Amino acid sequence: MRIAVIHHISAVENDYGFYVSDLLSEYAAWLGYDVQLLEDFVFYSNKTKSLAENAVIGIHVKAGSSFGLRLWYSVKLPSILAQIKAHVVVNLNGIYSRSTKIPQLLAVSDTTFLENIKQANSGWKKLVAKNITAYTSGAAAVFTYSKHASGIIEKRTQKSPHVVPYCAGKDYKVWEWHDKVLTKSEFTSGKEFFICTLDDKDVDLWLTILKAFSKFKKWQQSTMQLILLPKHDIVPLKIVDKLATYKYRDDVQTLDGLSEKEKSSLFGCAYAIIHIPVNDADILPVAEALQCAIPVISVSASQSLKEYGTDTGIAVSSADSELLGEAIINVFKNEDQKTKMADNAKDQAATVNRDEIAKSLWELIEAAVKN
Repeated sequence: MRIAVIHHISAVENDYGFYVSDLLSEYAAWLGYDVQLLEDFVFYSNKTKSLAENAVIGIHVKAGSSFGLRLWYSVKLPSILAQIKAHVVVNLNGIYSRSTKIPQLLAVSDTTFLENIKQANSGWKKLVAKNITAYTSGAAAVFTYSKHASGIIEKRTQKSPHVVPYCAGKDYKVWEWHDKVLTKSEFTSGKEFFICTLDDKDVDLWLTILKAFSKFKKWQQSTMQLILLPKHDIVPLKIVDKLATYKYRDDVQTLDGLSEKEKSSLFGCAYAIIHIPVNDADILPVAEALQCAIPVISVSASQSLKEYGTDTGIAVSSADSELLGEAIINVFKNEDQKTKMADNAKDQAATVNRDEIAKSLWELIEAAVKN
C-alpha cells in the first residue's frame, strides 16, 4: 500500500498536521514500510521507480494563496498521485481534491478559524473555512485533535470526525532523580526552572511571560530560572534586545536549535510548564508536559485544552501578566498542590498511548482503501 501524505511546507502553519505526519511515519516504519519525502515535483517520475511497494510518501504543498492551492490540488496533485501509484491520500491541510478518485482522508488541524473566519490568516485556512462541508462530504474519513473540535466540525458539516489526539513522543517521560540532576547541572547550574514554548512571531506573548516572571521574582527573590523556547526556529530579535536590559536577565535563558531529546529532558526536569495557546489546537506542549508528569500553568482560552489537562495545573482566564504571575506564585508556594497536580498529570497521560493512537489512524487508512 502506498500512502501519500500531503502537508504544508511550514510547520508554523500546521502543528497538528506535522504531529500526524510524524505519528504516521513512526508507525509505518515499525511495520516495515519505506518512508520518503518527495521534495520536488520535477523529479517525482525518476524517484518513483525506487519506491517500495509499501511506502509512506510525504509531499509538500508548494502553494500559498487560495488560487494557487486550488490549482495545485486540482492539477498537480492528481498528476503526482498517478506517478507514485498512490492507493490512499492523507490531506493534513484539510483540503480535498475533487480531481482524483483515490480515497482521501482529511485532518482538520484547527477549528479556531472555522468558528471565526477572521482567524483564517493564510490561504489554506481560508480555503478550508469556505469549503469545509464540501471537503468533508467527499472524504473517506475525517479526523481531528479533540472531542471539542469534532463537535465544532460536526455542527458545520453534519459529519462526525474521528478523534486522533495529541500524544507526546517516546522521549517525553517521567525522569528519574539522577537524570534531573544531570540535566539541571547542564542547563541551569543545578537551579530549578519554569519553561515555556512560544510562537516565534508573537513578541507580545514573550513580553507577557517576562512580565509574569518579574512579578514572581519580586515576590520571591529565589534562584528560580525561566527557560524560553521558540516554537519553531529562532528567538525574536526584539526579545533578544529586551533581555539585554531586563532586570532578571541573569535568571532567563532563551534556547533554540535544541534536539527533541534535549527538549524532552528539559520538560521532564521543569518545576512547571507555562503555556499560552495561540489557537484551539495549540496543545502539544501540554501533552508533552503531562507525559513528564509536570504541572501546567495555562490560559484556558482553548476549550480543547481542558480535555487534556483536567486537574493537572492552574488555568487563568486570559493571557494577562498579572494573572500569570499570580499563578506562578501559587504553584511555587503550595508544594502539596504541585505534587497533587503532578500525580494528576501522570494519571491523565496514562489514558493515552501513542502506539494505540497510531494504530487507530492506520486502521482508518486501511478502511478507506478497502472501501
